Amino acid sequence: METEVSTHPNTSFVIDSSSSRATKMWGRRLGSLLEGGELLALIGELGVGKTCFIKGIALGLNLREEDILSPTFTMIQEHRGRLPLFHIDLYRLDRVGLDDLGLREYLFSESIAAVEWFERLQEASAIDRLSVKISYTGANSRRIEFTAVGERYVSLLMRLRSRSA
Repeated sequence: METEVSTHPNTSFVIDSSSSRATKMWGRRLGSLLEGGELLALIGELGVGKTCFIKGIALGLNLREEDILSPTFTMIQEHRGRLPLFHIDLYRLDRVGLDDLGLREYLFSESIAAVEWFERLQEASAIDRLSVKISYTGANSRRIEFTAVGERYVSLLMRLRSRSA
């Protein structure tokens, strides 16, 4: 069971998730709305459920969730579904720039880029994106805060919020 906690007109949307299943379901809802070229910035502590959320995104892109693994050691995994998904994990890097690892090409393509530990990207604050911050609220519960940065993402967020009704 999930509940809407609060909304800030147009730019943020917060829900509580009571299980990994609900977290994945929110990822799937978002994934089903993606059209290509979106940047999803995932933020949260180690083990909070960022990869679980991306498994849901994969389901919304007609990918198999079991193919989505934490890319901590490979850093970038590519998946082909309804739209290509680049699953990027910056955990092993303290700070990284857009031109490191060819990130610019992944983040600004017609594919979906889902980036875990996005805050480690040096240029993070200057990039339009949909941020997804996941926080612990209990043993099995999480708070998921969606924040739109840029008009494209405000529109996406409004469509996601309308799907929650």
